[in-house]
Amino acid sequence: MRRDSGFTAFEVAITLAIVAVLATAVMPSFLKWLQGHRLRGAAINLVADLEMAKVRAIREGSFVAIQLAVDHYTVFLDNGLGGGTAGDMIRNGDEGLIQYRPLPAGVQVVLGDVTLADSRMRFNSRGLAPDLAAEASIPLANATGRKDIRVNRLGSLRTL
Repeated sequence: MRRDSGFTAFEVAITLAIVAVLATAVMPSFLKWLQGHRLRGAAINLVADLEMAKVRAIREGSFVAIQLAVDHYTVFLDNGLGGGTAGDMIRNGDEGLIQYRPLPAGVQVVLGDVTLADSRMRFNSRGLAPDLAAEASIPLANATGRKDIRVNRLGSLRTL
């Protein structure tokens, strides 16, 4: 005795059509959620790395600088050992790299709206940001929106 088992081609085609319709309906909202998640994650990482830079400056007793670019940022020990002046906010020679972080796909630093001189800042050995006269803004943006990270002279950080 032989039993017929399995699916017919018609049943498989109907199932695939239903899955395709559901995927078409769900995909745009999923992609929007994913872009928003990437923006929030990038802002959280930037704030955490700025806090880490502040703590590292206190621990090392030296300047720690942050240099922003459109698609990444760099945190480095700015102690003047690489032939430059300590605290010049330029990574010279042997100055130690602390963090190089590329931003997630689609997320960018809006350099035109950054309120830091040359898109750079530093923390001193007391955890202060001595070059800021007022609160500075570091905007991150993608297709879904924008997050502003604010830093004041005392090294206090907040996200808007």
